[in-house]
Amino acid sequence: MSLFDTVIRVLEEVYIAKNFSYAEEHLPENYVCHCSAGTKSKAEAIALAKKYVKKHDIKKIYSTVENSSEETITLNILFECVEKEKFLGITFGEHRAHHRHLKTFRVKDGIITESRDEFSEFEYEE
Repeated sequence: MSLFDTVIRVLEEVYIAKNFSYAEEHLPENYVCHCSAGTKSKAEAIALAKKYVKKHDIKKIYSTVENSSEETITLNILFECVEKEKFLGITFGEHRAHHRHLKTFRVKDGIITESRDEFSEFEYEE
């Protein structure tokens, strides 16, 4: 499996299918996250992903390769999603949004060992 295929599969399993056990199985215990949200470990990254998908219902992931080497790949990722506005657990509104991320992933033997946020931007549709 290529670096691109490996990373996209993890993103789709986690953010679209909400299959967090896939991340548990495909990120090593010593996974390092250099995330703008401050997460550093596998457990923190998975916890952040769970919070993210609870608020953002991701419908589609688009991605292009910005740069690639033998073990690293930088992707321009666009999440097309519907954000849920809630109060006391009740959804009272939704709006479409696009979340763009430029992220670099280190992949070794088909496993993502490290990731780094390069850039993030959120666009909301009226």
